[in-house]
Amino acid sequence: MKTLLGCFIALLALSMMPAYATATRCATLATARLPLPSGAGSFAIDSTTLVAATADVPEHCLVHSHIDSDIHFDVALPTSWNGKMMMEGNGGFGDISGWALDYYVTQQYTAVITDMGQTGDPANLLNRPDRIANLFYRSTHLVAMAAKEVTQAYYGKSATHNYFEGCSRGGSQAMNEAARYPGDFDGIIAGAPALSSGGARLWNEQAVFPQGPENGGLIASAKVTLLSAAVLRKCDQRDGVADNIVADPRSCNFSPKDDLPRCKHDVDGPECFTRAQIGALQKIHQGPSSNGRATGVPFYFSGNEGYNYGDIYGVGADILDYATVVTGFPENPHLFPDLYDVGIPSANFWTETMYLRYVLFADPNYQLKNFNFDSKADIQRYVRGLSLQYPATADLSAYAEQGGKLIMWHGLADSRVNSEMSREFYEAGAAALGGYRQIKHFDRLFLVPGTLHCGNGPGPWYFDPVPALEQWVENGQAPKSILGLAPDTNTTQPICAYPKQARLKSPGADPSVADSYQCVNLSNEADDVN
Repeated sequence: MKTLLGCFIALLALSMMPAYATATRCATLATARLPLPSGAGSFAIDSTTLVAATADVPEHCLVHSHIDSDIHFDVALPTSWNGKMMMEGNGGFGDISGWALDYYVTQQYTAVITDMGQTGDPANLLNRPDRIANLFYRSTHLVAMAAKEVTQAYYGKSATHNYFEGCSRGGSQAMNEAARYPGDFDGIIAGAPALSSGGARLWNEQAVFPQGPENGGLIASAKVTLLSAAVLRKCDQRDGVADNIVADPRSCNFSPKDDLPRCKHDVDGPECFTRAQIGALQKIHQGPSSNGRATGVPFYFSGNEGYNYGDIYGVGADILDYATVVTGFPENPHLFPDLYDVGIPSANFWTETMYLRYVLFADPNYQLKNFNFDSKADIQRYVRGLSLQYPATADLSAYAEQGGKLIMWHGLADSRVNSEMSREFYEAGAAALGGYRQIKHFDRLFLVPGTLHCGNGPGPWYFDPVPALEQWVENGQAPKSILGLAPDTNTTQPICAYPKQARLKSPGADPSVADSYQCVNLSNEADDVN
């Protein structure tokens, strides 16, 4: 009997040892002496907590840390680890979002995210060049190095592969990492990256609010709907499918001055556009310029500007994507002009105003309408002041030499960040390296039809590029296409590596299933490869 009892106790102790060892390992990490990342003033672990498994998220050790005084970051170390690290990018002006950690922990990665030294309030950047540097590039690199040390200390070995995924601000983080710090990550996913634009968003907001929003806006929601319908009428079926999606807005090149109905005698009406309205939209289409010289790329209307989110603000009005992001709701006193803040009628108006006030002019009262695109001083201040958050060159060969792999993607209906910037950047990179054949060995661009900023829209925006990146990095299998699902219609389609585009294999093929499509080279470039 004593022997049986002894065996039972021994077995019970053995069964408890892994849990005890994990808890102890997590607790002792709090006092670990880890190397200081090069370029950091200080680095400390603030706390460690062994988070018990739930129905949705497995057990993991959650580590709160900081670098210097402002940069905070979290590392989630799953008990069941796949041997890899994934750092998630941010949005807007920084801050930490816990959902990204949970998602990647469920995939068994060491999951990492940083607040970039910010709380999400741009006012914290006022007269603080150190915080601006943290937001634009510094924090991502320092946290990547520190997170590798935390991973090594916890598991007793380094990650076999280190990855980064981000969209919007996270896409810019991704591109800057590939350009500035090519040794940080083996594989990078850059979604909808804000690249050097010549002031495109600022230009667009001045176009639709020429006298400032306090004096009204030129484009009401009904005009956004009318614009979308006109674009789809001209461009939708050019790919052989009538699906309210323009497969390639650039090739259609919808022009407001040529393709929109004009109001008779310039009297505004529900089915037409005035000269001022057409002028504003044409200005957006042409892209920013200074003294007649282009400073950025054109914007190609997608036909999804009127994508309807429904009454998400609870004011009895449909909320359209382009109105939320660019034109505001001048017809609705519940939403205009204070949608995002006092005198801030749209998302891009807010972003650009924050840059102008707290990064560029150090004036909390600066008005967006006062920026002068024909002033050399203003243009130089804008370009130089924001340049550190963008790659200095489209030549990413240093990342290629490190063996890194980069997947860029961008929605072709993105009204927050013009997808043409990604295409132009990729083209410039290909030209610097000698063509598509050279750049596709390490960098592939996926342009997603009918997709808004970082997702949503009628197109196949629901896709996961991570498995494709891992296959490329770990097995040398470059992605020719990525399967996308359009949740609005429950249809699938391949998203093809640029410059290829998805086209039906035959006119009678079923456009709702991915197998009906093939990736076709429409660029006429002789050096294109799979």
